[in-house]
Amino acid sequence: MENSKSRIPLKVLLSYLALVSLVVIVGWLVYQEISSFTQAQKDETIEKNKILRIGKLLTLMYESESFARSAIQSNSQQPYVSFLRKNDSISIQIDSLKQIINQPYQSKLLDSVNFLLQQKIKNINELRELRINDTSEKTIESAIEKLSNIEDQLGRLSLKDFVANPDSLDLETKKKLLEFIAINNRYIPRDSSNSVDERTLDSIVTASREMLQNVKEKASTQKLSLAIKERQLLRNDLTTSQQLRQILTAFENEFVNNARILNVERERVLQRSIKVITIAAIIGAILVIVFSIIILRDSWRSQQYKRQIEDSNEHNKLLVKSREQLISMVSHDLRTPLSTILGYTELLKDANLNEKESHYTDRIKNASSYVTQLVDDLLDFTKLEAGKINIEHVAFNLNTLITETAEGVQSIYSAKNINLIIDIDKSINKHLIGDPFRVKQILSNLIGNAYKFTEEGSITVKVRLKTTSENEQLISISVIDTGIGIKKEKQHIIFEEFTQADGNTEKKYGGSGLGLTISRKLASLLGGSLYLESKEGKGSTFSFVFPAKFSSKDVIIKNVENPDFTILNKKYTAIVIDDDETLLKLNKEILEKNNFKVFAFDSGKKALDKIKSIEYDFIVTDIQLPSFNGFYFAETLRSDKQYGYNNQPIIAVTGRKDLNKKSYLEAGFAEFLFKPYEPKSLLHKISKVLDNTQETAENEEETETTIKKNTLFDLSSLSSFLSDDEAMLDILEVFKENTSKDLKDLKTYIAKENLEEIRKIAHKMQTMFKQIDAQTVVPILNFLEHFKDEEKKQLPSNYKALKKNIKLTFSAIDKHLKNNK
Repeated sequence: MENSKSRIPLKVLLSYLALVSLVVIVGWLVYQEISSFTQAQKDETIEKNKILRIGKLLTLMYESESFARSAIQSNSQQPYVSFLRKNDSISIQIDSLKQIINQPYQSKLLDSVNFLLQQKIKNINELRELRINDTSEKTIESAIEKLSNIEDQLGRLSLKDFVANPDSLDLETKKKLLEFIAINNRYIPRDSSNSVDERTLDSIVTASREMLQNVKEKASTQKLSLAIKERQLLRNDLTTSQQLRQILTAFENEFVNNARILNVERERVLQRSIKVITIAAIIGAILVIVFSIIILRDSWRSQQYKRQIEDSNEHNKLLVKSREQLISMVSHDLRTPLSTILGYTELLKDANLNEKESHYTDRIKNASSYVTQLVDDLLDFTKLEAGKINIEHVAFNLNTLITETAEGVQSIYSAKNINLIIDIDKSINKHLIGDPFRVKQILSNLIGNAYKFTEEGSITVKVRLKTTSENEQLISISVIDTGIGIKKEKQHIIFEEFTQADGNTEKKYGGSGLGLTISRKLASLLGGSLYLESKEGKGSTFSFVFPAKFSSKDVIIKNVENPDFTILNKKYTAIVIDDDETLLKLNKEILEKNNFKVFAFDSGKKALDKIKSIEYDFIVTDIQLPSFNGFYFAETLRSDKQYGYNNQPIIAVTGRKDLNKKSYLEAGFAEFLFKPYEPKSLLHKISKVLDNTQETAENEEETETTIKKNTLFDLSSLSSFLSDDEAMLDILEVFKENTSKDLKDLKTYIAKENLEEIRKIAHKMQTMFKQIDAQTVVPILNFLEHFKDEEKKQLPSNYKALKKNIKLTFSAIDKHLKNNK
């Protein structure tokens, strides 16, 4: 199960790594495809730009062709200039196109275009020169001019006689002027000066015919030569134009083809990207499904394990609770006869016994004390495991406590030849604040073990005051013996429960193996530690170190070990209640022997029936009583006026150790006594309540925080968790509602005698009532949680008392809150 739990995070990590790897790989592939797609887009844009430029170049070529024809056909300069400008634009366009192409052969083709363009310009220039140099017209004009001169010689008029530059005239004016000249020539008179003879005229005509014939022949020859040259130049120009168009068309086709290829490539990249993403999505989905199944399977197993652990934990809790109840029941059943044994043993010792009888009584007492110690150890161990031991903070004299404890243990082992040495630092001359009972318990265990495992030699109790580097004062109590010692490899196990260093130790020396376990746990609760140093065959040193907190108050120690009531002026009357007839008779005999008048009852109900007619000074009552327990007896006695209770002290006697001193005092008991007890312990408690004395004075700090006795509640603990009074009111309102419901359920289960549900509800109710320190309610709930099956007859009366006390507590809380508004 643990391996599975450790694998779950690894599987989750692997799943995330797989998904991250997939994302990275797909991201890289998609990035590559996007880069390819982007490059294809750029290349396509370039190709489109090339196509546009080629198209523009072709357009310029066509325009250039048009201007070339105009330049050839016209002698005007303007078409030729436009033709040259278009060629310049074509050259610029070709240069710009060369900058965006990357193929050498394309660059060479563009150079060929430039060359052909230059060739075309050259052809056009030659054609223009042919046109310009054409003399056929000039020859005819020369003949006409000569004929005009003849006309001048014949006295004929011409345009030049009227206009210096006839060519500058418009057609209409020139036509009218010619008509006017013709009319004048018709009517010009012939005279001798402008008339010629027939022979001269024939000569003129003949000369004119020859001249015109020459002009004709010359013009024909020139026309033929010009036509041949022009046809050649036109063929060259046509060839050049065709070559240009072919080259540019080839360019255009190539660019279009490239653009088509790039478009196909772009589509292929796009489809490939879609395919990669689709495959990645499928793989991702498969990974998610697979790892989800794996993780869910492990999670399901984890839930199963969790349920098993919870079931096991619940089972363990039930076992622990059953163990506690068993130990509590057994301890109670043992404590009552042990109290009887110890009591009668004490009575026997006071009788006139011979040496042999005294030896027997000592043996009985020692055996009873051993059983008592074993029961106490079991109870303490159980309470420590459950965390139910509370540490008190009272002032006590450490010197006296150590001396009395050591000497008390020494008296038990007085038969052994062992020297007891008590070495206490003189600087420890003040009273300490702490829990003297727990300190004494630890010392009793350590010194008792030292005596148990030492046959001869010495036992030293060494006490020192130490100061740490942080200026913290510590008390160190070392118990040093010269006993059998402990092997080094066994030293770490002796603090474990029910464990001893050697398997033969228990047979030879006895013991339960709980003393050191309890001592170490108690030392930890006191804020200290327990250490061991030992050498086999030479002895052991157990050191108990705990913080030293000194008291500023003096402690009044009163010796009440053997109170003598016979010297009192008044004979006290006691009421003793116990369902154990033997213990009841023993207590009665002890008290009567010490000058008390005793009324004995075997149940609380019988005592209440008779108590009105008895003038008594105090009551000693057992807690586990039939019909109703000691808590209910005390509550009924105090609350019902018919019994005439006048604050007489009530002493509780119990075999249960699951309740602490505070629980009994809050329930109204003046003192309490755990079974088994010796007669002197009972007399000691009676002496305290009659003299109204206390063994110790509380520390000032403890006094400030200690709750006064007999108060019904304390909200300070609850208020420390809440922010304001409104929150407090809300919590208490819900608490009241839940309590009302729980009381109804409790009444129902009591009527149905559903004992297990009664215990559950009582346990649930205790939590909040303990939180508000409801002193009269908690003890009853504690009984309802832990009552034995044979005590179920007490349930109705306890429910009645519980309901009454809860009502009183809630009324007091409401009054308190109202007064504090």
